[in-house]
Amino acid sequence: MTKIDLGDKLGFIHFTKNVKPKDEKVQLTLPNGELREPQKEVKLLGITLNNLLDFKSHILNKINKARKAVGAIWHLGGVQKGMRGSAVRSLYIACVRPIVEYGLEIWHHKILKGEIHKLEVMQNMALRRIVGAYRTTPIAVLQKEAGIMPYSIRLKFMVARKAIRLHLNISKTNPINGHLLTLIEKSPIAKLTTLYILAKDDRDYMIKKDEKRKCKRVEPPTLKQQQNQTIGILKKQAMEEWQEMYWNSSKDLWYHNITVESKCTDNLSKMVTGVIMKKDSRRILSNITQFRTGHGNFGAWFKKFGIEKDSYNCKCGELETVHHILVECPLLEEERKGLKQISPEMDMSTLLNSLTGLQEIVSFISAWRD
Repeated sequence: MTKIDLGDKLGFIHFTKNVKPKDEKVQLTLPNGELREPQKEVKLLGITLNNLLDFKSHILNKINKARKAVGAIWHLGGVQKGMRGSAVRSLYIACVRPIVEYGLEIWHHKILKGEIHKLEVMQNMALRRIVGAYRTTPIAVLQKEAGIMPYSIRLKFMVARKAIRLHLNISKTNPINGHLLTLIEKSPIAKLTTLYILAKDDRDYMIKKDEKRKCKRVEPPTLKQQQNQTIGILKKQAMEEWQEMYWNSSKDLWYHNITVESKCTDNLSKMVTGVIMKKDSRRILSNITQFRTGHGNFGAWFKKFGIEKDSYNCKCGELETVHHILVECPLLEEERKGLKQISPEMDMSTLLNSLTGLQEIVSFISAWRD
């Protein structure tokens, strides 16, 4: 009889709610007579399970693996040289997020605040590389500049989205379908569904509009339409939560004042810096980030954080701040003419938070640096 080598893939584990499980010396006897001891952890389809099913080992392993991936991305872009911001951002989204979010619907309910903090720290490393920001740039500012949602919000949204998409695969004979109206009664879809039920019960009724072209039969949303509408609602709620979190956590008055009109978004095409991230070099993107955040190669920044420098002042003798460089320095009057054409009042929000303003800022920085 041929012996089968079961190797290390075969094992067994006890799942218990007891914090200190009893030391039951139960062994597994294999067909070949070999005895296997119970394991503290087993890996099933990429998910690490332990006795208490708290997923701590799995979450920490994923964080460490994601940190290594971020480390690889870290070398692809610095403050002045490297890949474009949009390319680094795409790498992070495509290569790092899937590592963290694999099996999210299984372990999300067990994640702790400390573990979410570790995820945020890992993500912040990537954010600095995406926009070429200095280390002192506030986290909330980094998230908004890079268009990357905080993990504390994203994890909840992703779990809800996965649950909604799973609904498409439910069999028509599944008992849950009998409760479908109950499940959606609190959503905007419920009103549309109710209208359809009333109309379907009595086909003699008609709804007329003033214009014939506006007439439309009330139909129930398909399952796919329900899914997309609900996901859209959840996404909007996540964005609103992110915006509120930003307002509550942001203490950077300079950045806050110039971006007061713009909302948090993870859509690159809706970001005022999106075009620069896609088309311009890392050096230009980093310079724009420094001027927008106030954290960068300025005398005032070195002085604020106690970093020694020959002089904290501009060539004109005044303290070198972003506002001084853009508005006050008498040595830059000629370079400032283009900015005044964009905003005669030299409004910082117009110059630093609009596409036309940023494009002129790029030209100004080039002349100033040279």
